[in-house]
Amino acid sequence: MRSRSWVRTVALGAVLLGAAAGQAQEGKMSQGVKAREQIEERYRWRLEDLYPTQEAWEADFKAVETDLQALGKCQGRLGKSAKGLGGCLDLQFSLTKRFYRLSTYAQQLNDQDGAAVQGQELNDRAGKLGTRLAAETAWVEPELLAVPARKMAALRKARALGPYGHFLDNILRRRAHVLGKDEERVVARAGDMANLPYTAYNVLSTLNLPFPEFTTRAGEKVRLNQAQYTRLRTSPDRDERRRVFQAFFAALRSFRESYAGLISGAVSRDHFYTQVRGYRGDLESALDATNVPTAIYTNMLEQVRAGRPLLWRYLRLRTQLLGLDKLTYSDLYPSIVPSVEMPIPFDQARGTILEALAALGPEVKAILEEAFASRWIDVYPNAGKRSGAYMSGSGYDVHPYILLNYVDSFDAMSTAAHELGHAVHSYLANKAQPFHYSGYPTFTAEVASTANENLLRLFLTARETDPKRRLFLLGEYLESWRTTVFRQALFAEFELKIHELAAAGKPLTADLLDATYLELLKEYYGVAEGVVEIDPLYAIEWAYIPHFYYNFYMFQYTTSFIASVAIAERIFSGDAAARDGYLAMLRAGGSLYPVELLKLGGVDMTTAAPYQVAFKSLEKTLAEVEQLAAKK
Repeated sequence: MRSRSWVRTVALGAVLLGAAAGQAQEGKMSQGVKAREQIEERYRWRLEDLYPTQEAWEADFKAVETDLQALGKCQGRLGKSAKGLGGCLDLQFSLTKRFYRLSTYAQQLNDQDGAAVQGQELNDRAGKLGTRLAAETAWVEPELLAVPARKMAALRKARALGPYGHFLDNILRRRAHVLGKDEERVVARAGDMANLPYTAYNVLSTLNLPFPEFTTRAGEKVRLNQAQYTRLRTSPDRDERRRVFQAFFAALRSFRESYAGLISGAVSRDHFYTQVRGYRGDLESALDATNVPTAIYTNMLEQVRAGRPLLWRYLRLRTQLLGLDKLTYSDLYPSIVPSVEMPIPFDQARGTILEALAALGPEVKAILEEAFASRWIDVYPNAGKRSGAYMSGSGYDVHPYILLNYVDSFDAMSTAAHELGHAVHSYLANKAQPFHYSGYPTFTAEVASTANENLLRLFLTARETDPKRRLFLLGEYLESWRTTVFRQALFAEFELKIHELAAAGKPLTADLLDATYLELLKEYYGVAEGVVEIDPLYAIEWAYIPHFYYNFYMFQYTTSFIASVAIAERIFSGDAAARDGYLAMLRAGGSLYPVELLKLGGVDMTTAAPYQVAFKSLEKTLAEVEQLAAKK
């Protein structure tokens, strides 16, 4: 989501807006590929709510360019009076809000069809405008920090600065890491270059990588791109799964040096910011933007590593239920109940989601109904469309938007519920908070999405009496633990390791990346304990994951899932106080620091307690599945 520090946000430009701000869920894609115009209008998002025509976008773009010039009048005046400072902040946030609307339109136009020239051009222009806005305001933090502490304390008491108290505190606490105005301008100008590794990765992986042709067991010939890999890796046919993994990862491996160069560039970018701002490490640099202690990251890794025996218990159970003598890495994705299929068309999923989330109350129900009825959602895949799924709430004065690549499945329904959690979060925060507090930190963002997934799970399992379907649903919950807790923790540990290796002077070659990733695969999936067999080819999986370009983003999937388990179960049980506290957290947006926001929602992530509660839920589910498996 948007950082609460708008100066840092605009420096990212529009290229990352739809990615980091959008909570992309890696790997959740749909099967068929059509031309965009072949998809019914009701299943395509309505970008006209942002701008009715491109001419309207162009007019607003020019107006923002013109109004940028007025920012110069604020320079040198921030410490003179509270009224003057408040007026300058009003102007700057107004421009930033308008820029977000411009860049949201451009990014989503590009994402709906990356091959369309119009979207490419507008997205590029919006990105450059974001870099210019960051450069034109690079003097703000240094000038604020130059105001003597006693004078700033006096200014802060004035009514004119009341709305900006937390914003100013967030700047002042980072006093040691903000440069002089000339240096900040140079750093801001580096914004375009900072985006290049991810931009090149996205183009290579989406448009240019020569994915192989693959023949399914049914005789269907497909291009084994990311969408088809995600679909076919769940095949009930073991040999087909193995062939899918071999072909897909071989295609990635043929470009391993290119991918290594791109990820090395991203790590170098992060280390550049670490050095110029005087942080002790890349992790501290990344987390300090939202004031998340690094101890939360390392505690997460410690807690999840300690919980690996429960993962191994689940994987041994998976081996049993699939009727295998040995579990391999290509056996991790099919349902543990192969005979149960749950094809769920989007319209059916819509009704189920509305029922499942009714526990959140009438206000949330109304928001969800509006999202479905008013085309906030781009549902199905089309040629050139960005892979995965995300939500963007950056159109502050409009409404959130959701990108899906929906396939008729339980997984796709769960993804839709996930992204709708983000949408409700953004909608409530945008309505309750001024623009500068509407953008909430990622640390809390994934709580809303995974709480929705947990509410959906609780709703479905509560009413399911068929043992096979119940086993399927419980198995999906276990699989969520594997992918959202353990797998994301593995990613987070890999990301930390490669940053540390680079900081120690180690070149991030393809060989080093492969070796580092493979070792973590073995440790997490219990290779030494005889739990899973892993082909060394799959060490190249690091090249498949876009989140490694997001600068320590993924650990928050794990911490948020842990937090959301307790929150969802309390709400589902009918605990009105838990629901009200949770909705208060959503409405708070970014008006508090992340750790305090979660406390508002009833969870304290500075302790081991949330992990203990969550792992008890996992253990309870494992016990029930083992009982059902014994009967089966």
